[in-house]
Amino acid sequence: MDAVLNSKIQKILLLSSFLFFFIGKIQAQKIENVSKKGETSVEVLLSDNKKMTIDFYGENIFRLFFDPKGGEVRNPEAIPPAQILVDQPRRKVKEIAVNNLPHTVSISTSKIKIEIEKATSLFKVVNLSLNKEIFSFVAPIEFNSKEAVLTLSQGKDEYFYGGGVQNGRFSHKGNTIFIVNQNNWTDGGVASPNPYYWSTNGYGFMWHTFKKGYYDFGKQNKNEVKLAHEINYLDVFFMVNDQPKSLLNDFYQLTGNPVLLPKFGFYEGHLNAYNRDYWKEDDKGILFEDGKRYKESQKDNGGVKESLNGEKK
Repeated sequence: MDAVLNSKIQKILLLSSFLFFFIGKIQAQKIENVSKKGETSVEVLLSDNKKMTIDFYGENIFRLFFDPKGGEVRNPEAIPPAQILVDQPRRKVKEIAVNNLPHTVSISTSKIKIEIEKATSLFKVVNLSLNKEIFSFVAPIEFNSKEAVLTLSQGKDEYFYGGGVQNGRFSHKGNTIFIVNQNNWTDGGVASPNPYYWSTNGYGFMWHTFKKGYYDFGKQNKNEVKLAHEINYLDVFFMVNDQPKSLLNDFYQLTGNPVLLPKFGFYEGHLNAYNRDYWKEDDKGILFEDGKRYKESQKDNGGVKESLNGEKK
């Protein structure tokens, strides 16, 4: 009986190993050719005759587009119509150098180098001014029935910020954030999400989409950053810079400058509209610093109307 059981177990393990190897072969794309296309783009031809486009929007900013169904570079769909990029999002790129080696191919500007392994199509991005690897792909680009997934490296002392309004959260290392409007303004909720984040390792990332997504900054695997959106193609931007201010300016280059309010428009405020509620003493209410408990109401409950500036006393 034991011999029969062991034989079955061995067959299952062998089959599992075969399936894992076979799936890995399907996901990993080999590179057949790399060539320049125009002044800013490079086309990467993969082993299954599909094409990946790397398009530079500046010396340190590039767009990576890959549609496994063969679609061309395009703007994301939005209802009602909207666009993420400004009308003129590009800065001049002096020269793009393509260096074709036996096992790798490198694509360089004056500021960054993208090195791609031919056998796996895995990327590694280097900041040339620092001579430092900023991030790498640790798994092939994945497309499943629900979403597209991109898996990047994560350093031990690397931290991540952004994602729009992620209430109650500041640094995202070790956590997952959701790029979806939950219309939740309380702690842990998401409102006004943004498919952009920046890393202290020296890069910014933006997924060029309106679709729902999530970014896992090491919750599942502390050595990885897993990025996913409910979409069937990849369209992402990478920005390489060593200062947070510079990475934000790169983001503004693509999407436009933030609104600057006039001086009189600045005041101590809150995203969920203070100065609208009434507060009345209540033994079952919220405990405040004065030691008393108050109950909140958006209708006049005979209490005191809230005020940040003291005008309601």
